[in-house]
Amino acid sequence: MQRTLFRTIWLLAAAWTSLAPARGDAAEAEKGPYEPTWESLDSRPTPQWFADAKFGVFIHWGVYSVPAWGPKGSYSEWYLNYMRNKQSETWKFHERVYGADFQYEDFAPLFKAEMYDPDEWADVFAKSGAKYVILTSKHHDGYCLWPSKDRPGWNSMEVGPKRDLLGDLMEAGRKRGLKMGFYYSLYEWTHPLYPKEVDRYVEEYMMPQFKDAVTRYQPSIIFADGEWDHPSEKWRSRELLAWLFNEADCRRDVVVNDRWGAGDRHKHGGYYTTEYGGGLEGIDHPWEETRGMGHSFGYNRNEDISEYRSAEDMIYLLIDLVSRGGNLLLDIGPAGDGRIPVIMQERLLQIGEWLDVNGEAIYGARPWRKTGEFRITKLERIDRTVDFEWGRGGPGEPIPNDDFSSAWTGFIAPKFSEEYTFHTISDDGARLWIDGKKLIENWDPHAAKEDTATIALEAGKRHPIKVEHYEKGGDATMRLFWSSKSQPREIVPASALLAAAGPSANGDAGLAAEYATKKKILCYTSKGDTVYAISLNWPGKELVLETSEPPEKTRVTMLGREGILKWRYEEGNLRIEVPPLTIDELPCRHAWTFKIAGGLQP
Repeated sequence: MQRTLFRTIWLLAAAWTSLAPARGDAAEAEKGPYEPTWESLDSRPTPQWFADAKFGVFIHWGVYSVPAWGPKGSYSEWYLNYMRNKQSETWKFHERVYGADFQYEDFAPLFKAEMYDPDEWADVFAKSGAKYVILTSKHHDGYCLWPSKDRPGWNSMEVGPKRDLLGDLMEAGRKRGLKMGFYYSLYEWTHPLYPKEVDRYVEEYMMPQFKDAVTRYQPSIIFADGEWDHPSEKWRSRELLAWLFNEADCRRDVVVNDRWGAGDRHKHGGYYTTEYGGGLEGIDHPWEETRGMGHSFGYNRNEDISEYRSAEDMIYLLIDLVSRGGNLLLDIGPAGDGRIPVIMQERLLQIGEWLDVNGEAIYGARPWRKTGEFRITKLERIDRTVDFEWGRGGPGEPIPNDDFSSAWTGFIAPKFSEEYTFHTISDDGARLWIDGKKLIENWDPHAAKEDTATIALEAGKRHPIKVEHYEKGGDATMRLFWSSKSQPREIVPASALLAAAGPSANGDAGLAAEYATKKKILCYTSKGDTVYAISLNWPGKELVLETSEPPEKTRVTMLGREGILKWRYEEGNLRIEVPPLTIDELPCRHAWTFKIAGGLQP
């Protein structure tokens, strides 16, 4: 009964379009014709369903799901590319487990998908609260999950499962009301025509294959990828999109992303994408954050429980993204036999349980005039060296894996009186001061990058040192090296670092470390004159919101609980009385939504 009521509420909420960025319904999207220029293509409104859906499931599944292995912090679906490097950890694993003569193509007959049940998958996705699903039709290895006539002998109908994996899931998902689509890689690592004859590859292979998949399955959403080798002119992406928007049978409904040519991300396309990047801020365009439950998109047997984000983390992420106007595309990686790993099913179902109660504040919602309330969280300790390659991890609780800053302070005592060269390798920003002089300043977001600077130091003297670093999203690295005429390059050792001017109380060497994050404790979403305040912590007896005085007609309720909540306005704060509830009486876990109807202002 509760689920039926919730679905009804969602259908009503999905019709709400106020406070939306420039988007459109299906009829508007069909207006045209569209020319093969970005000016024309970008004028096509993104169908409204995408802005309202908020939550989708991504699926990476293919031949790479048989070895299902990658170094921690890497993508297992890149197995073929990594194994071609005979110095890589992937090749060492492959040689040890399968043998040097075992080719990547030899995995295809082992990709049997014998336990694949698309109806069971679709049930899990529907129960998760996801509104759209994207399956990899073809990844960079070129193996197709449908009977592609352009890839004879290298598709799921001819080798491996001997069935149309993509078509079966599209049908099962649509029966449950899900919007269904596919991922498609523009380039391939080992195609006979690529990269030597790119024009022939695009003309004779890529474009016909793409059109075949679209014509067969009529996707509601297409996630293009692998565009980075060439601009859109070389891929002929604009011509392809003009065909999609003008001629394809799915042209009214289809949504496309921004990965159609080198340099096009966040510039062109129906919605912009970030990948382990935390989303975008303050833009009037649909966007989506994409990430896995662990580090890898494809199933990686090398990942352990510590690599998997908790359901609470992913619910918080979804809430935060929606509060800022974005969607979450959360990836799963099924095994080669067709089973969705139980931990991934559990995470999806836990998200669905939360959405069953709180979905009114998510589906069809728009950002409010401010996204939320924050507090600063810190972690202080002594770090013996500055030598961190966290990957997609972080320094530890209570600091998250993304969006944190680090600072190390103390003294450095060299052995020799001479010039020292300091090297920082950082991802993202890095700064270095010694003796009060700023030696390195690289504070813009960047991938792993090395910076150097030189300064004369005096043996036996304790020179003040400060190192700063911040992490925005994705991989995180901060390492501090030194070298001199008498000192080979090395990580600055603990023996040369002191947290204080004198000996530390416990005799430990190292620098005083402080990690900090601006943690969101409450998020806002809205629909018309209704505001949803989603508390990421149980507020206790009272929820306090800093805002202007609400009108007297304002009504406050808690989603999942009956009854009107009392409120009062004092000294610039709306104070909502929270009912005393036992654990068993709580409407849900993880986060709680307070619905404020009646025209609340910030």
